[in-house]
Amino acid sequence: MQAGHWRVLGLMSGSSLDGLDMCLANFDFDSHRWHFSIESSHTQPYPDELVDKLRVAHLAPVADVQMLDARLGHFFAQAVDSFLAGKTKPQLISSHGHTIVHDPTAGFTLQIGGAAYLAAKTRLPVVSDFRTADVALGGQGAPLVPFGDDLLFSSYAACLNLGGIANVSLRQGEQRLAWDMAFCNMVLNHFSQKLGHPYDEGGALAASGNYLPELNERLQAWAYYHRLAPKSLGREDFERDLLPLLEMGSPTPRDVLRTYTQHLAQYLGTTLTARCPKGNVLVTGGGAFNSYLMQSMQQATPLQLLVPDAEVVAQKEALIFAFLGLLRYLHQTNVYSSVTGSSADHSAGVILDLFP
Repeated sequence: MQAGHWRVLGLMSGSSLDGLDMCLANFDFDSHRWHFSIESSHTQPYPDELVDKLRVAHLAPVADVQMLDARLGHFFAQAVDSFLAGKTKPQLISSHGHTIVHDPTAGFTLQIGGAAYLAAKTRLPVVSDFRTADVALGGQGAPLVPFGDDLLFSSYAACLNLGGIANVSLRQGEQRLAWDMAFCNMVLNHFSQKLGHPYDEGGALAASGNYLPELNERLQAWAYYHRLAPKSLGREDFERDLLPLLEMGSPTPRDVLRTYTQHLAQYLGTTLTARCPKGNVLVTGGGAFNSYLMQSMQQATPLQLLVPDAEVVAQKEALIFAFLGLLRYLHQTNVYSSVTGSSADHSAGVILDLFP
């Protein structure tokens, strides 16, 4: 591949429903290596009515999902238009969209975000729909960020993302391996909202609760933990499998938060230790700001957990999807079969270039 410079806007909407992450990044390729810098970033919160629709979209009729796809596309376009005001336009936009359903065992996954509306409004090429191709090739369609971890954050023994779902990426031998480890903020936000808080800031709510050993025992027996990677999680798994375990016996939200935070920290810490005998772990995602979770996890592993600056913590997924979209635009591989379980490494994403 020839040396070059590209400027890309990455968009990410995660399961935590915090809003649309927008990361304008520069990528340079020279001497067989990629380099990046974040030029600007912003998270545009969703209005309450859109949050409400996204939260239940997996249960909605097809026509309602299609309308929501268009609605989200217009929202993305308006947010991007405002974000880029006064800036030089990027060469392309790479949009992960928002996952509505994810069931690779049944052979499908769906991310919405109205890519056509986004391309029409911005008059820029848009790369979207990254997961479908991998599922079509027999893979999990997730996680996809590890490809970017491998090329942009290779100095770390592992990269741990604490988003709605906690996932890890690491290199063992000649292969990059990654998988969804457990639910993280999806659980913590759910029970924090029962107490009138959008999330558990700093883990203060969890720290004020009581630890429930019987709940921890139920969590340790959760079948997902005993499945081999590649494996991935979706909201359906949370509602169908995990939430009933957490609500059994009607514990208070504070006690669930305390028990689950400690359980999660112990599980993540011991799993990382088993997989990485030495080295530093890069920790990003909203959970990295949860000091109670981070302190509990550091107590569970001798590995050094490193949290980068706040912008990288918040925007790493949007940054990496900007990178994956660029690779797709350049017709370069951007998915490892060793990570997702698909039949081959490939270049995933649909390119919409309405004004070539």
